[in-house]
Amino acid sequence: MWAYPRWHNAITANCTTTIRSQRSIAARSPWDLRILKNGHIDEMFYQRGLLSTGGLPFGELKQRALINPEAMAADQDPEFSRRIRAGRPGFDN
Repeated sequence: MWAYPRWHNAITANCTTTIRSQRSIAARSPWDLRILKNGHIDEMFYQRGLLSTGGLPFGELKQRALINPEAMAADQDPEFSRRIRAGRPGFDN
């Protein structure tokens, strides 16, 4: 247990840098400024081939990945997970 609070810091201790630091140095992904820039890590993953793209360009893939309308429509549906994935690249449909 910590004797003092650990504070979030957008540069030195954010979600991405903390997860990255838990891997051995040899296993870490190469450093990229997009690790610090919220909203850009998806593009980095795309360029590194870490996403299932279905052969789509990044812009179209990102647009097709937006689940908000389907998630709102599915709300409490027991099939929520299936519904938000239907027709999206990277999922068996």
